[in-house]
Amino acid sequence: MKILAVEKLTMMNMVGNRRDVDEVLKDVILFEDIEVVDAYTEIDNFRFTIDVTEEHLQEIVGFSAVCSGAHSIESRDFTDKLKLINEIFEDVMTFDKELLRGPIELDKVVSSVYTIYSAVHKRYEMLKLYKKDLAEIEKSIQAYQYFQGLEIPMEEINNLSHFEYYLGKLSKENVQRLKANYANVTAIVVHVGSQENDEVYVVITPKDMKTETERLLRSLNFAAIDGIKKEFKATPVEIIRWLEGKKEDFTDKIRKYEKQIETLKEQYAREGNFAYNVFLLYEKINEIKKEMAFTKDKFYFSGWVPVKEKKTVKTMLSKYEDLIVIFSDERPNSGGGSGGDGTKPPTKLKNNWLYKPFESIVKMYGMPSYQELDPTPFLSLSYLILFGLMFGDLGQGAVIFLAGFAINKKFEGFGSILSRMGLSSMAFGLFYGSLFGFEHIIPALGFRPFEAINTTLIFSILVGVVLITIGYFYGMINRYKGKDYYELWLGGHGLVGFLLYASMLLVALSLFTGNSALPQTMLFLLIGLSVLILFFEPQIKSKIWKIHRKREETEEEKGGAERFFDVFEVLLSIVTNTLSFIRVGAFALNHVGLFIAFETLAHMVQNAGGSFLILFIGNVFIIGLEGLIVGIQVLRLEYYELFSKYFSGGGIEFKPILINNQGGKK
Repeated sequence: MKILAVEKLTMMNMVGNRRDVDEVLKDVILFEDIEVVDAYTEIDNFRFTIDVTEEHLQEIVGFSAVCSGAHSIESRDFTDKLKLINEIFEDVMTFDKELLRGPIELDKVVSSVYTIYSAVHKRYEMLKLYKKDLAEIEKSIQAYQYFQGLEIPMEEINNLSHFEYYLGKLSKENVQRLKANYANVTAIVVHVGSQENDEVYVVITPKDMKTETERLLRSLNFAAIDGIKKEFKATPVEIIRWLEGKKEDFTDKIRKYEKQIETLKEQYAREGNFAYNVFLLYEKINEIKKEMAFTKDKFYFSGWVPVKEKKTVKTMLSKYEDLIVIFSDERPNSGGGSGGDGTKPPTKLKNNWLYKPFESIVKMYGMPSYQELDPTPFLSLSYLILFGLMFGDLGQGAVIFLAGFAINKKFEGFGSILSRMGLSSMAFGLFYGSLFGFEHIIPALGFRPFEAINTTLIFSILVGVVLITIGYFYGMINRYKGKDYYELWLGGHGLVGFLLYASMLLVALSLFTGNSALPQTMLFLLIGLSVLILFFEPQIKSKIWKIHRKREETEEEKGGAERFFDVFEVLLSIVTNTLSFIRVGAFALNHVGLFIAFETLAHMVQNAGGSFLILFIGNVFIIGLEGLIVGIQVLRLEYYELFSKYFSGGGIEFKPILINNQGGKK
């Protein structure tokens, strides 16, 4: 059962000398498997405990004088300078935690940051300024090109007494709207060119009609073209010639500064990258300090640590003088791997390479609580089995596998799941004897769905029965681990619910086969008894566990009608959950039938090339669309028919401290 359990965690409390806090936190961060908890809150709620001994007297007395680290501040000047360096050195800055493992002389790092800043910031600011001016020049050149036909100075046009003009563009759709409303236009509209998919116009309107014209242009989504400047007074051709000269001058200056900055980047690449990594580390240290508590001389830290890592953590921190490290599961009456005092631990899933990618599917539904079994292994295997049964094809499965492998670097989780789905499809393709839809190229190791329709449908229901049964046992184990004994024994998804389910299955089996594993009288008696227990469960609970008074305080007693519908819902879900799995067989048949349709079309085409094209398109369609639909249907079976039996969720994901926000606690 250990393989199905979530990772056991323990609360770690630390008290140390304030002068060591940065080095201790550096080790904690680089360990990458500790989740921070607000130490001040732990102390305030009397959960931060250390052994009461003379040796720890000063630390215990310090509890009365602690203050939160929430107001920890950092040097904005240093931060701003390093952010500018990061902006400049963007292509050479990389996170490498190995650079941080050795001793860090912060004074030297700060000095190197100021040195690099002094060398590059003026050049970089000038480079940005010239680039901004160059962009404005290019806008102006483009704008004045639409006026090249004018031989009069722009000063005269800009100083018109009774007219206003606008340069802008309209989409082709809005051009048609404009043409349809020419009679209502209070302006002269002149087409002067095109820009990508839009048409460029100059609109000239009397100043008295300016408001109406602007309202019309807004309704047409008229996009103004920037670049016309009042200070440019010559003719458009002369303005463009002057701007082209400025553009060339600015381009030369930009190249000069870029070359200087590239030289400086090469010179300071190593120091800059180290400073960048140190900045990320201390940025994270400052974040953690906000969740710590401090006195004048001491710091107090709390965090969740995997139980299996305790020895490693102790060894790592043993180099610090007077550092007290206490784990909650080492205290008397601690309650094992939990906080030992009612604190709810987060959930850390532990799965091998086969199951790991499917954790994302579990998390979409909810995070398992700390006491629950990890549903990922069961979900992984059942998902692959169901997908393979519904989409069994050796060739198409190989395509899905290769697609998953191809996208795995960019979409690691999804690509890994897709490749596993492809392997499952290939395995069941061998079982069905199917290769790219063709049923008679390779032999079937099992049966061919279209030649054994009843077998296919019955087999799919049997698979559903097995999976639902495992789900019931999963749920009962979870209720036992969570000490929910009432639901374990009397609940609809507990022992009584399973007995009802098993009895109804045996009755259905005897009706179809004529044979019964148990006498039908006994089966009907079990069904009746289970229904009565479910109906009278509140009364039975109050009698057995003697908690009727507590129940009245926490929830209102259900009436007879409501209990009737609860029992009816349990009976209905037993039937519908089981019959839902018939879709597994239905999709297996649909998979074959869909290809037969494309194969028939291919035979109708009296051309080898055309037939091949139709079969190719058919396979692409089946892999893409049907593969997607089958994947969604399997997910539906997992969530609605299986998870409802055993998975309650409600857990909090374990988020270790990671630098550079590598998926951990930010």
